[in-house]
Amino acid sequence: MIDCPVMTATSRLPQKPEARTEKVEDLVAQVRRGRVRVPPFQRGLKWQSSDVVDLFDSIYRGYPIGSLLFYKRSARAETIALGPLPIAAPEIPDAWWVVDGQQRVTTLAVCLARPLPLPQRPGKDDPFVVYFDPRTLRFEAPPRRGDVPDAWVPLPQLLDASQLSEWVYAWPYSRDEDLRRAVFEAGQRLREYPIPLYLIETEDPAVAKEIFYRVNQAGKPLEWTEIHDALFGGGGSSPATLEELAQELGAVGMGRLGEKRLLTCLVALRGKDPTRTLAEHLRRDPQVLSDAVQEAVPVLRRVLSFLRRDAGIPHLRLLPKPILLDVLTRVFALHPDPKPRSRMLLSRWLWRTILGAGAFDDRTLRRRGIAAVGDDEEESIQRLLALVRRERPRAAELPQSFDPRADGSRLALLALAHLGPRDLGSGEPLDVARLIEAVDKAAFRKIVDGGSSRTRGAANRLIQPPSGTVGRLLRRRLERNGAGDGVLASHAIDEIAAERLAADDAEGFLRRRAEVLVAELQRLGERMAAWDHSDRPSIDHLLAAAGVDG
Repeated sequence: MIDCPVMTATSRLPQKPEARTEKVEDLVAQVRRGRVRVPPFQRGLKWQSSDVVDLFDSIYRGYPIGSLLFYKRSARAETIALGPLPIAAPEIPDAWWVVDGQQRVTTLAVCLARPLPLPQRPGKDDPFVVYFDPRTLRFEAPPRRGDVPDAWVPLPQLLDASQLSEWVYAWPYSRDEDLRRAVFEAGQRLREYPIPLYLIETEDPAVAKEIFYRVNQAGKPLEWTEIHDALFGGGGSSPATLEELAQELGAVGMGRLGEKRLLTCLVALRGKDPTRTLAEHLRRDPQVLSDAVQEAVPVLRRVLSFLRRDAGIPHLRLLPKPILLDVLTRVFALHPDPKPRSRMLLSRWLWRTILGAGAFDDRTLRRRGIAAVGDDEEESIQRLLALVRRERPRAAELPQSFDPRADGSRLALLALAHLGPRDLGSGEPLDVARLIEAVDKAAFRKIVDGGSSRTRGAANRLIQPPSGTVGRLLRRRLERNGAGDGVLASHAIDEIAAERLAADDAEGFLRRRAEVLVAELQRLGERMAAWDHSDRPSIDHLLAAAGVDG
């Protein structure tokens, strides 16, 4: 982020920008000669490997990549470091200073002009190692294992036509006419691709800085959810967009899924890795999410039903690790009606994961979880269970600070919900899902006011409609029914906690309630995760695997 300069009414360019085009090979040559410079107000390099690959794929396909904007003014002699590409730049009176397009210019120059050989395993800060695969006509980053196929062409070889011709004749596949033609064509497409650019002339950096600010702050880049709707949201079917899908699923009464979460569910629905960007998936298959919104409606309805009926999650507001919805989407996409035992084991997997028994980080667990789901229902569940540890995690703890978006706070709320909370006024059982649906996080009421660390924790919250003062309602219950009141017990307030509340011992009350709530959370985890129970598949599945005709 830069500060917008204060411009006067007379601040303007002395003449209109010059509009021209530069071929990629000519632009790279300008960079190598030190004519292109990066002003200090530009942000650092932010692109990742997928962005770099996408740029070259767009150029190869002839897609527009946007225009570049430079301003011309003098530059001193210096050594420029464009990523891993050092450039000895001379003093020059009319250097091109980048106003808009730094990531694209850097990517083109570094990928096409960096020294050979390319590193087999570039570091995370070097996304500029790219190859062309003439078999698939795709651009690829090197595999993580560093084993680059010998048919792949390092991108710097494509920049110079004569150098490429010489290299190809020593290439192991030089006698394959189709592959050889694909390589020469890729080189020509890259070298000759015309990039529109504007050149402005000013010696006043403030003017260039103002232009940079306006170019980069005017409007907002499209979100991936918007890109999805633009590409796949037409056709007249309903629901067609992520917004419409969210509305339809909201009618289930389990809460509203955000559009970003729905998008990853759609990616998982198709068996793809939701930890990768939509751009990567679209590059490999432009129709990857075609009709996915319509297909997702019954699948996600089944997921929500499973959460409520089998996993004991009454509302999405109480679901820890919502990323696991991606895995569940894949399960119910391939297996719409799992057997009762499969549903039970799937619930165990879910609870063991949200209780912290995962053997991997969340990102890896989600990716491996989707990959584990195949055509065999019971084998898929067994593979999911193998991704989590069988041993119990450490004893349950309450978060020091309550945050309804955080996993720990949601676990505490689940424990409260499973106690069957009752209305403090009427004593009637509360429909937790309906209450949260109606008032959202306002249902998570604070009991004791104050600024101590305990008053900020989960032990100071209960589930209750947002009417009346909680403290006053609790005192009325105590006066009428005493410390052993069943309504109080439904909120994890046992007799000891109730007595301390009646004695105005707020710290003692919260300390005791935390103990009760932790014990309830422990019981809930034991029941739902079923640590000591057998996870074997059904008898029918075991017999079939053994070749026994049941």
